Amino acid sequence: MNDLVALQSISKELAQSRLHAHRNPADVLFVILVGESLGLNAATALMNIYNVNGMPAMKADLKLALAKRHPEYAGCEIDANTERCIVKMKRRNENGTEEAITSTFTIDDAKRAGLFPKKDNWRMYPQRMLKARAISYAVNDLFPDIVFGMLSSEEAQDIDRHTEKTAEYEIIEAETIPGSDTNDEFAELMAATQGIMRKLVDNKIDGFDNEVRRHSSIKKHLGCIMIAECTNFHDLYEYHNHLAAILRGANAKPTIKERQVELIERMTKLATGEELEEWLPKIQGATRHSALDDVEEWLDKNKTSIEGDSK
Repeated sequence: MNDLVALQSISKELAQSRLHAHRNPADVLFVILVGESLGLNAATALMNIYNVNGMPAMKADLKLALAKRHPEYAGCEIDANTERCIVKMKRRNENGTEEAITSTFTIDDAKRAGLFPKKDNWRMYPQRMLKARAISYAVNDLFPDIVFGMLSSEEAQDIDRHTEKTAEYEIIEAETIPGSDTNDEFAELMAATQGIMRKLVDNKIDGFDNEVRRHSSIKKHLGCIMIAECTNFHDLYEYHNHLAAILRGANAKPTIKERQVELIERMTKLATGEELEEWLPKIQGATRHSALDDVEEWLDKNKTSIEGDSK
C-alpha cells in the first residue's frame, strides 16, 4: 500500500471498526505503516500494535511471532512460573555461526522496578507479565533488526508517565478510588474516566443522564455494563479520550440547562397559548442539544415572521 491518498481513505473507514483499539484515522494510518515495515498486513497490525503512553508498542506474542518467522531463527525455550521466566533463544547467522541468548526476568526484578505488587496486571497475572518481559528482552537483544527497539505493550504500559499528563487528564481532577493506589496508572485513568462521566451526567451532556443511553455507551465502547468492570487499559484509555472530547465540545457551548432557561424565556415572549403547550414540555424535557436545536430553529423562524408583521 504505497498510495497515501488511498491509505488515508482506508484509515478513515477502519477507524470506525470496533475490532481494534484505534479510533483516530491518523493513528490507524500510522499503525498500518508500522505494520507494513514489519511485514504485517493491516488487520494484524491494528490488532497487535497499540498506542501506549504515547508510544507505539506491540504485544510480546507478536514480537515472538516475528522472531519465529525470521529465516535465521533457530529455536526458543521458555520456562515460566509465578516467580521467574527464563527464555533461551537462538539465531543461526548466514555464515553458519549460532548466537544464543538467555533472558531472565524475576518477580524480584519486578519489585525493584516498582511493578509488583503495585500494578494490577502484575498482581493478577504475574506469570504472564514475567513471560512477556523476558520474551521482549530476548527478541530485542537477538533480533534488533526486526523490531527496531520497539517496546512490548506490556512494557510500555508499565512506564510511569505521571509527569507528562495530557490535556484530557486535566479536564477533571482524578478522584481517589477508595482502596486504590493513587500512583497506579490504571487506577488513575479509571478515576479520571469516572470523573468525566459524572460531569456528563450532572450537566445532562449528550444525554448521559439517561441510564439507558449511558449503559449503551459503556457497553458499546468497553463491552461491559459499568465502567468499573473494565480491566483492559487500552479500551479504557480510548473511552476516556472519547468522553473527554464530548466534554470539551460541550464546554465550548452553553449547557442544556442554560439553553433551556434562555429558550423558555424566548418562547414565553413569542409563542401563543397553543404553541406554548406544544413547545414548553419539549424544552423542559430535553436531554440532548439536538432536541433544543429544533426549538431554537422554530423560534428563529417565528421571530422573523413576527418582526415582518410588525413593520
